[in-house]
Amino acid sequence: MDFSNTDMTKEFEEYQKLLPVKKLNISGKNFKYRYYKNPEAKATLVILAGGSGMADGFFIMAKKFIRNYSLLIFNYPIDFKTNNQTADAIAQLVKYLKAKNIYYWGQSYGGIIAQILAKRHPEAVQGLILTSTASLSNDLSFEGMECFVNMLNAKKEQKRCQLYQSFPMPLLPVVMNLAFKKYLKDMPEAYENVKDMMNQLKPGMTKEYFCHMTALLGDIRNHIGTHHKEDFAFLKGHVLIIEPDDDKTFTDDIKTALINIMPEPEVIHNLQGGHLALLFHPDEFIQTISDFINAK
Repeated sequence: MDFSNTDMTKEFEEYQKLLPVKKLNISGKNFKYRYYKNPEAKATLVILAGGSGMADGFFIMAKKFIRNYSLLIFNYPIDFKTNNQTADAIAQLVKYLKAKNIYYWGQSYGGIIAQILAKRHPEAVQGLILTSTASLSNDLSFEGMECFVNMLNAKKEQKRCQLYQSFPMPLLPVVMNLAFKKYLKDMPEAYENVKDMMNQLKPGMTKEYFCHMTALLGDIRNHIGTHHKEDFAFLKGHVLIIEPDDDKTFTDDIKTALINIMPEPEVIHNLQGGHLALLFHPDEFIQTISDFINAK
C-alpha cells in the first residue's frame, strides 16, 4: 500500500461517506459506530483499536476490507465504564445488526477486549485475530504478572488522567506526532503518512475520551489471571495470532501464554516493526487477515 501520493483528507472524507456514524441506544446509553453491510459478504470483520481507542485510524484499511466483508468499527463508547460493560455492549450491537460469522481483529488493547468478549459472549464470536496483544491467562508466570503490574500501575493511571485534564488538548496531536517521529526516525516517508493520518483524528482527541481509555486500561487489572483454556475451546482453528518478534511491549512469556491458551491458533512472528508493525506492513496485514478469514 503506497501512501506517498495519497490525499489523506480526501481518503478520510470518502471513508466517512461509506461508513457514516450511526448511534444505538443500549440500556439507556449511547453507542456510536460505523457499519458497512456488504450484501455479498459471508463474514463480518469487527476492528477493535488499541489503547488510544482511535478506531478511525484504520480508515485506509477499512476501505480495503469492505470490498470482501461487512465491517463494524467504533471508538469505545464513554457511557460503558468497564471492560465487561464494553464487551456486553459490543455483543448487543452485533446482535442488533444481525451480523453473521463475526471475526474480531483486536490490536494491542483491542486484542484484550476481544478475548473478554469471546469469554463472555461465545455466541457472538466466529473467530479472533489478535495482533501485538497479551493474554489474561491464569497460567501467567511471575514475570508476566510483573509486566502487567508495572504497565497498569494505578498511580500512573491517576497521573495520566490528571495530565490530560491540565494539558492543552490542541497540542496533543503535536505531541503524538513527535512520538511517532521518534519511533519512525529511520522512515521519514512513513512518518509523514502517519502524521497526515493522525490529523484526521483530531476531533476525537478529547480530555474526556482519553481519560475514559485510561480507565479501561486500568480496569484490565481486574481481569489478569481470570482466563482459562476452556474459555476459548470453541474457537479451535479460528484464531490468528500476529506477534512480531521485535515487539517488546509484552514479555515473551505473556506472548507464549496467549498462544498456549488459544486452541490450535495460527501464529505469525515474521512481520517486523515492533508494536506498530501494521503501519509498516499494511498490505501484509490485510492479506494475512483476509486469507485467514477466507480459509474458514
